[in-house]
Amino acid sequence: MSLRRSSLTSLVFLRMVRVHSALAVAILACGSGAMASESFFSPERRGELSRRWAFETGVAFITDRNIDQLKRGELNVSSGDAGGQIYHFTAAYLLHEFEWETDRSVFRPQVELPLTLGIVDENARSPFLDYNAAVAVRWVDFPWNEHLYTTFATGVGFSYSQKVLAMDRKRHPNDERSHTKFNWPIQLTLASPESRHHQIVLFLAHQSGGHFFDRGGVNSLGLGYRFGFE
Repeated sequence: MSLRRSSLTSLVFLRMVRVHSALAVAILACGSGAMASESFFSPERRGELSRRWAFETGVAFITDRNIDQLKRGELNVSSGDAGGQIYHFTAAYLLHEFEWETDRSVFRPQVELPLTLGIVDENARSPFLDYNAAVAVRWVDFPWNEHLYTTFATGVGFSYSQKVLAMDRKRHPNDERSHTKFNWPIQLTLASPESRHHQIVLFLAHQSGGHFFDRGGVNSLGLGYRFGFE
């Protein structure tokens, strides 16, 4: 039964990756209608593509706290065998930028596709890989951005780990755990208004079965660097 379930979750994740990959390739290949007549390798086209990419790197520390406890400010990091770090490497593609006008302001929330490779380095085991993909919405119009450039992003997607995290088993003993989870990224970035491309990232990486793959999950608190969109 466990082997069959593992095969099923692996198939779900692989199909999800293929869909996201096909979407990204289609976007890169087709572009907008206005640019379709231009050469793909023209300076204008290269500038548009580079503007749409962002890259991140960071480290997240595994915690034994759930979401409600984190909301109350209980931010302690686990130091036992189930604790450790997850090193994140992300490439995010800007899918679309909306433009909402009000009487006083214009808001431009962004929709992006972050793809994250994680290296899980637990205290009592050898490192293993963790794959994540999501669709996220990023809010970039904060009233204090002239003094401290700020963005906030959150979304939903899937994750797949080569091994079930030890913290997942510790927090849910005697339960069957899945390698596949729902991925809920939450991220706050801060930067100087004069150098808004270079951003400090504070993030929460949440993985949960959502009562579909399994019940409950794991949270990790992270700090990193993001080279953002123009």
